[in-house]
Amino acid sequence: MRRSVFGEAWTIGKAVGQAMRITFVNFFRKPVTVHYPTVVRPFPNRFRGLLALTYDKETGEENCIGCRLCEFICPPAVIKVEMLKAEKRNYAKTFTLELYACEFCELCVQVCPTDAIIMMKSFDLSTGDRREMLLDKDRLHALGLQHEASWATGNRLRDMQQPPKKSATERPEHTEQGKATDKAAGA
Repeated sequence: MRRSVFGEAWTIGKAVGQAMRITFVNFFRKPVTVHYPTVVRPFPNRFRGLLALTYDKETGEENCIGCRLCEFICPPAVIKVEMLKAEKRNYAKTFTLELYACEFCELCVQVCPTDAIIMMKSFDLSTGDRREMLLDKDRLHALGLQHEASWATGNRLRDMQQPPKKSATERPEHTEQGKATDKAAGA
């Protein structure tokens, strides 16, 4: 019985010693804390942050045409869009997003045909009131102008998922000899 007590005491002492060694080593390390409001942490290009709506840079019109694809694909159903039909093109009459229930899955960005909804390289929209996380069209446009956009837009994501296009040098040439070998291989 004495051996088991001394064995347990040795194991506990060894574990405490190792923990104290790690604590002592980290005591002299440089801190890794980012002082958030004054120091901005760089985000990777594919960071999925806040959602925002965009404007067309050439015409200044909003890009959203009210097609409601983002509403249909949203898993938690937090996007609500109402279309307004005009003579030249359609617009989103209302666009609401319940950010407090958003999963940040980026599916709405992927299906948008006009790159109207994008994700930003920011997450700082914290609040103590859930009603402030219910974003309307004007607030989403303001977020799009306020923060830096992420790399991923709907067109870029769709292009990335397409199979690579073969160049002219990689395409097989159809010659008489090639057709003969194709027939022989098929027979």
